[in-house]
Amino acid sequence: IPVAIGLLDKETGEEVVPTTVLQLKECTQTFDFPGLKGAVIPSILRNFSAPVKLVPSDGKVDESDLAVLASRDTDGFNRWDSAQKLYETAILKVINKESNDNSVDGVLETFGHTLKDEGISDDSIRAYALTLPSESAIAGAVTIIDPPAIRNARKHVKKAIANKFKGELLDAYNKLTAAIEADGDTFKVDGTSVGRRHLRNVYLSYLCSSGDEKEAAALATKHFNSATGMTDKLAAFNLLVSMSGEGEGARENAIQKFYKDANGDPLVLNKWFACQASADLPD
Repeated sequence: IPVAIGLLDKETGEEVVPTTVLQLKECTQTFDFPGLKGAVIPSILRNFSAPVKLVPSDGKVDESDLAVLASRDTDGFNRWDSAQKLYETAILKVINKESNDNSVDGVLETFGHTLKDEGISDDSIRAYALTLPSESAIAGAVTIIDPPAIRNARKHVKKAIANKFKGELLDAYNKLTAAIEADGDTFKVDGTSVGRRHLRNVYLSYLCSSGDEKEAAALATKHFNSATGMTDKLAAFNLLVSMSGEGEGARENAIQKFYKDANGDPLVLNKWFACQASADLPD
């Protein structure tokens, strides 16, 4: 099995051993890395070098190591994977009613670093790295699946992130909005434009999770009405259909407008039904 591995300094997060491919040919093997000056964190299976699922031998996740990998790893896939595991651990602790202050702190630190990291030049990579694991992914990590508990725990962690970085998220959202508007009304499908839209929709999702329904409804409505493509329109619509209280009026207006704009197109109407069916509302 080809195992691509790199080593990061445990204290600084700096890469001390670049990607090296090890050939695993036995059930148990030992590989030596001479000249290391301190404790290191392994970044294993870089670039998804083999279809292998890694499981800690003691069954326990080292959140401090995951936080370093999620914030500092030079391998994009492992950085994303570590962040997903870190987010998942925090969510599972909420589900299991365990003390999770340290887990949430690790999540916030990792999220903040990724949000502000100027070394990430690809908006799509940043978007994926900032996105929490899906409810179906979390369901795969529990023995007894409790959909409401999974949804509520995920919302709890997402709200904590949204409130901590509300200002930074709004600034980043506005910058991307300005960049998109500068392109005019032409809908572009190049990699840069697609990544930009993806990341802006991730920011929108967090901004609508802070608990301020009036502010969320106004922002999502503006996003919905100004959308030049279905990706942006659906991103806002999915948020609007789950709004209640001060956002109820915006929800109803969006439902009516989406239906009218569909103009009878069966594929678009299918999305209209699907979004409402999956809405996060009591009824």
